[in-house]
Amino acid sequence: MRTLVRGAVVVLLSLFSLSMYAALSQKYDDFGKGPAKWLMTRDEQKKWKSVSTDEQAQEFIDLFWARRDPTPGTYVNEYKQEFDARVKWTSENLGHPKVKGEMSDQGHAVIVLGFPTNNGKIFKQSSSMSGGGGGSVTGGESHGSMMGEREIWLWEKDDARKFGMGRIEAVFIKDPYNGLVQRDTQRNDIMTAYANAVEKAVVSKDMTVAPEWAKRPPTQVEFVAANKDSGGKPTMTTRHAEPGVHTLVLVKDAMALPGPQSGTDPFAAAQGVSSFTTSDDLGYAFEYCGAAESLKMTISIKGTANGQKINMVAPLEDVPVEAIKVVPGCSLVRASIPLGDMNVAQGAYTFSIKLDDGTKSYDLSKDFQVQ
Repeated sequence: MRTLVRGAVVVLLSLFSLSMYAALSQKYDDFGKGPAKWLMTRDEQKKWKSVSTDEQAQEFIDLFWARRDPTPGTYVNEYKQEFDARVKWTSENLGHPKVKGEMSDQGHAVIVLGFPTNNGKIFKQSSSMSGGGGGSVTGGESHGSMMGEREIWLWEKDDARKFGMGRIEAVFIKDPYNGLVQRDTQRNDIMTAYANAVEKAVVSKDMTVAPEWAKRPPTQVEFVAANKDSGGKPTMTTRHAEPGVHTLVLVKDAMALPGPQSGTDPFAAAQGVSSFTTSDDLGYAFEYCGAAESLKMTISIKGTANGQKINMVAPLEDVPVEAIKVVPGCSLVRASIPLGDMNVAQGAYTFSIKLDDGTKSYDLSKDFQVQ
């Protein structure tokens, strides 16, 4: 009888665990099984296993990327952009009927370490394979002896030093029967590089809750084929953003941002500030993704200075937008407002913009101080 009861308890617990796991919708379930798992620390791996709802999963994912953002508080998470681009490239170039490109051994290497230094000239050689891939490749099938192609990937100089190593080497062997490429597990210095890369990627180690600036529409960056000027490495070209108006950034010199036709993403360098002096230019910039060639805008500055309330409102203005070359369908809107010319005193203020593109209205605002 006790055996039956224990068996029933085990079944119930198993069903309960399955129901918790099944509570995640497909996109969140895929996150934990997909290439993002290559980037998880051991602590994050444990925490992800305890996630049981979509809400918890989204909180985990927002925090996951925010901790890795090299420019926290800014519009763009360059690390996430690079990850998305590498996933896309590996998916399109390293796929196999048995495994997706981003989940392959070579995909793992590209996603975590980036493209090898010798990407333009991968060393290839034939090697004898016997039994399960010469005994060096995991998951091989026994086919007897046959020559299998080997690829040697090298990360050298800065490509290796950024992970605390002088040189990183990985050997990949292609099964001559099914074409599956797997890493030679007898060469393990790449495993040390993986561990170092995962640790170094977390720049905000003490962050425990995702800040508001991290909860924004996803963007995507694409890689194009390698060319002569890129040294044999695929180059990053375009980013796709969601339709609408995106994060307002205050800067001290809006005109210093890269021009929208420069081939550089203006918002990659747009590190917002919240404190100005009376002699600074109050610069602002935001991204508009839509069909309008101009926006009807009203700008206001409200706050308190010397115990008095300040309320400055500019007349309605029709402002042209500047198309961003590397962000198809999106434009840069920016301007500078000399605080000295406005006789703005020291105090706390809110900068606001009300705008209309003919189909929808938007409200943007940002707090700042004048010291």
